[in-house]
Formats: sequence, C-alpha cells, structure tokens
Amino acid sequence: MPRAIIRHNIALKAVNQFFVETGMTLSQPSMVLTLFVKALGGSNLLVGLVPSIRFFGWLAPQFLAAGTMQRFTRFMPVVTALEIIRAAFYMIIAVLTYFYGVDHPGLVLAVFFVLFTITRITAGSSSVGRTEIIARMVPPEERARVVAICNLTGGIAGFLAGLAVRAILDGRVSQFPLNYTALIGLSGLSFAISIPILNGVKEQLLPIKPRRLDMWQQIKRAPSLLRQDRRYALYVGVRAASTGVELATPFYILYATSVLGAPPAMAGIYVALQTFSRVLSNPFWGAQCTRRSDLWVMKAGIACHLAAAAGVLLLPRLLVLLSGEAVPSWAASLFGLIFFIEGLGTSAGSIANISYLYSIAPERDRPTYYGLANTLLGPLYFLPTLSGALLDLVGYAPIFAVAATSLALAFGLACRLPAPHKAASASPGALAR
Repeated sequence: MPRAIIRHNIALKAVNQFFVETGMTLSQPSMVLTLFVKALGGSNLLVGLVPSIRFFGWLAPQFLAAGTMQRFTRFMPVVTALEIIRAAFYMIIAVLTYFYGVDHPGLVLAVFFVLFTITRITAGSSSVGRTEIIARMVPPEERARVVAICNLTGGIAGFLAGLAVRAILDGRVSQFPLNYTALIGLSGLSFAISIPILNGVKEQLLPIKPRRLDMWQQIKRAPSLLRQDRRYALYVGVRAASTGVELATPFYILYATSVLGAPPAMAGIYVALQTFSRVLSNPFWGAQCTRRSDLWVMKAGIACHLAAAAGVLLLPRLLVLLSGEAVPSWAASLFGLIFFIEGLGTSAGSIANISYLYSIAPERDRPTYYGLANTLLGPLYFLPTLSGALLDLVGYAPIFAVAATSLALAFGLACRLPAPHKAASASPGALAR
C-alpha cells in the first residue's frame, strides 16, 4: 500500500475516533445516562443496569457477529450499516425525551432501555468490523501506532466533551428535558458525523476466500480454537486475569474519601490526573510497541495496575512510616499517584492487548479471535457488582488484595506468552505441540 494512502488512512481513522469518543462521552453510560435514568424516575436497580448493558451488550455478541462477518470481503459496508443504526437510535431517544420526557417518563424509560440495548449490540458487532479495518488499512508494523494515535485523539475528544457535559448539565444553562435531549442528540450527531469519515478509509482486500459460519458452527468452533492455539488460549487467560483490576478501580475514590478523608472536590483532581496520564502516555506506549514489543507494553500495563493495587494495600503502613500518623493531612494528595499510575496502565493495555492479538491471529480468523476473546471476557465485567456487594462485609483490604493477586497472576501468565514476532511465525497449534 502506498505511503500516501497509509497516511491518509491513519488521519481519517484518528478523526473518526475523535467523533466516536465525543459521542460516547456526551452520553457516558456510567455518568450521563445513569443521571438520565434517575431524572426519568428510574429505580436504583435500573440505574445499575445501565453500565451492565453497556459492557455486556457490547462484548457478548462479538463472537457470533464475527462468524457472520467472515462472509464479507469488505467490512466497511456492514460497519456503516451498524453505525447508522446506533446514530439513528440515539436521535430517536433524544426526540422522545424532548416531547415525552416530562409527561410520559415511564414510556421514555422503557423505550430508552430497548433502544440502548440495541445500540450496544450494534456497536459491539461493529467493533469486530472496525478492528478488522484497522488491521487492513496499514501494514502490520503500523497497527500499534494507529491504536495509540486513535487513543490520543479519542482522549482529547473525551476531555473536551466532558467540559460540554459539565456546562449542559449546569442548572443555570438548561433544565430537564432539554439538557439530556441536547446531550443524547449531540451524541447521536457525533456518531453520524464519524460514519462518512470512516468511509474515506481505503480498506485493503485480502486474498482470503469469504465464508459464512452460522451461529451453531461458530459456537462449536470456540473450544477447538482455544485447544489448538495455545498462544491464543494463554492470551485470553492473561486478559481474564487482568480484569481483576475491575474489582478495585471503582472503589479507589471511595477509599480516598471514606478512609483518607479526601473532600468530594478532590475527585476532580483524581480524574484529571488519570485522564492526563492515560491520554498523554499513548504516544509513548505506541512507540514502545515498535521499539520493544507489544508483549513488553502489555506486561508494563499489567505491572502498573498491580503497582496501584499493591500501593493502596501498603499505603497505611507507608503513611505511618513516613509521618507517624495513620492519616496525615497530605494522604489524600499522595493518593493521586494511584490514579496517575492507573491511567498509565489503562493506556498501555488498550494499545497492547489489541496489537498483540493482531500479531498472533491468522488473517482468515482474525475477526473470530477478536470476537471470541471479548465475548468470553464479557461476564467478568460484572465483578464490580460482586465486590460492591462484599464491601460492607469484608472492607477494602480484602478486595484490593484479591485484585492484586489476580493481576499478579496475569503478569505471570503474560511472562509465558511468546514475543509477537515469534508468535507471528508459528503455526496456530505451535505451542500445543
């Protein structure tokens, strides 16, 4: 592929990611949409359902969608169709909120959950195609850099959109239903703008014979893929153990406020530190994927998460050692390092996990490899619910200890993974032999 087309593809994908992330942040499920459900009179159960639908609805269909998509020679048309559905349904939710949100909130709430679930399924299915498009639009050695650049532009978009969310939800600026109509409508508009931009990307056709696998054929393939390709099975194991971080991260802010005495306003500082390190470290991790390896960056990301969890566990002793007090006045400020390190780990993992998978997945089955990994990991994103239920019974330390143990296991498994260049040259069943 000519260098000019590669640059063209990278630029368009970066701009596309800017608008996609803008749309996601304007209707951020764990913040904006949970408040939206509450404004419509939704119960705490329905509020808790929103983030669960967000993750599970996105991850669960990917393996089955991959089987269907392997009949296509080009992925752009199906991705376009799925993204149009997402954008259109967000627009419909916005219109219904404006006209019926005050007088018929129950109706809007019911329609919202149906349409939101569909948008998550379409976005998850579209993700399989979008991931394959990235693999095809640049040479293999450029893929990690593309992911890093997209993360960077997406992070900038998320930051700017977050400022817009703050302004629109300010009661002095707008009231219900206009505020959520604006946020959800602008979210749909951002998704819509991203579609023609993505369509400008030149998708390289591969010399692979298309094939369609029905649902049962695809389901039957899953165990054999994991048995035959030990690299892939080990990779999935690393990803699964790495989700242990989800046990801890939702409760860092609660630990800071309830144990260290951090004022609520300190949450803004923590979010800023985490966002700053996550966004600005993307170019560094992308470069390290090229200079060292995707696997090195993956292990570095896991190590960051492990350091954060272990740091919280060791913090009480460290505070006493340094100050002689259990909770000195500067403890909440020091805790900002935890969020900074978490941002580094999140950035490294988001780049290396997909980049390493690109390296080991056979071109013919790449969508299936991506979809199966995410579908298997889907149920694990309910872990925060479990740890939340246990928090009052066992306290913070056991939850952080389990998270650290899980991350230590992930690091150990990652050390057993072969380097990407070795994996790329081996046959799918090489490690099985």
